[in-house]
Amino acid sequence: MVVNIHHEAALTENERVEVCCEIAREKLEVGDYDGGIATLQPWWEIGEWPNHSGLTNKAAAELLLTAGVLSGLIASTKQSAGGLRPAEELLSGAIALFEQMGDKARAAEGRIELGWCYFWHGLFDLARLSLCSSLTALTENQTELRSIGLIRLAVVEHYAGRLHDAIALLTEASPLVETECPWIKGRFHLEYATTLRDLGVAEANESHYGDSLKHYQEALLEFERLGNLRYTAIVENNLGYLLLTLHRFDEADAHLQRAKTLFEQFGDAVKRAQVEETVAQLLIARGEYYLAESSIQGAVETLEDRGEDALLAEALTTQGLVLCRLGRRQEAKPILERARRVAERCGDREGA
Repeated sequence: MVVNIHHEAALTENERVEVCCEIAREKLEVGDYDGGIATLQPWWEIGEWPNHSGLTNKAAAELLLTAGVLSGLIASTKQSAGGLRPAEELLSGAIALFEQMGDKARAAEGRIELGWCYFWHGLFDLARLSLCSSLTALTENQTELRSIGLIRLAVVEHYAGRLHDAIALLTEASPLVETECPWIKGRFHLEYATTLRDLGVAEANESHYGDSLKHYQEALLEFERLGNLRYTAIVENNLGYLLLTLHRFDEADAHLQRAKTLFEQFGDAVKRAQVEETVAQLLIARGEYYLAESSIQGAVETLEDRGEDALLAEALTTQGLVLCRLGRRQEAKPILERARRVAERCGDREGA
């Protein structure tokens, strides 16, 4: 849909809002978060409540939903006032309006996004509840939202240590994804690859690694075709970790360096910290413990106040491991104990 939003005389205020929300969502699909924010600037700025005075409930709900999604993405990539709380409030407002209008599908979409905020906050049980509620409300024909809901629920189960449950959800999503857009296909292949990789590690079953590698290659293809360099970088980081697991260290390093460079370009401190954590694991495998200590220290410092508890627990575990390898076990013990507490708070009992 191509609309010239500058022809304001031909559009009412409500129509302008709805068109701009659609354009903003298209920008999100290619990873242009700043472009999405700029599109909504006449009515909303990060950290503020949108100006929806005089708008219909439909236009106001679309504005709240789109602003909530953007707010959550910004909070999960860089420091923002209030963290994920503003996103949760915006999405809750959108859900209330959609329910008031009887639009069950859009309300379910709002719950999917709200569940995703809960996940990033480390509130796995709340995330699961919100995502399951949204899936229950969707019909079999609403394949796009069902695909997204199933993939995100699989991510939650994956991080909670329920790898076989995650695989089951992805298997259910597989036939739905085939006809969807590149962004959904890419997300599906990325999560399937990562779950298979971690299942291979957990069960010491190397047969999963080949399939994982194929899914990563498919994910890269979809995101590069779409032009979404943010998710390309995420795939590069995860692919680097798989190659590290396979002891293909030089290949792993090349993928990790590309991921790090891309995240630095976006100013995405959180994702860059994830790469630093993976780099630290690579350095541990190479026996370069002092370099690993420097890498993981930076990652932990970045994640400390971001509200990303699931990621912080992983980074603290790696930091504790580095200190153990350096023979500094008295320093490692409280860090590993903290990692356990953070993982338990998230609901990641396996990680704890």
